[in-house]
Amino acid sequence: MAQRKGMGLLVFYILVGAIVGGVVGELIGLLFGHFMPGSMVEKFFLEAFVYTFPPATLPLVILSVTFGFTVKVNVISILGIGFATYYYRWY
Repeated sequence: MAQRKGMGLLVFYILVGAIVGGVVGELIGLLFGHFMPGSMVEKFFLEAFVYTFPPATLPLVILSVTFGFTVKVNVISILGIGFATYYYRWY
């Protein structure tokens, strides 16, 4: 009988795929930037969609906590998400 996988595991795979893909994309972009500075290939790998969530402050009695984060997605991180979901689906 097949074992059911949880939604938490899928989210974990997607996050890991996005992180690994983002790191690989940055490394490829930096490598091309070293050998071909200013090339279209370098720009393709290094350009990313960036969205910054505005900081939210939670004022407590004795301290206040501020939360905020930025999402940065490039082409290789999308491929990493695709590979992660494929791995989740078939393995």
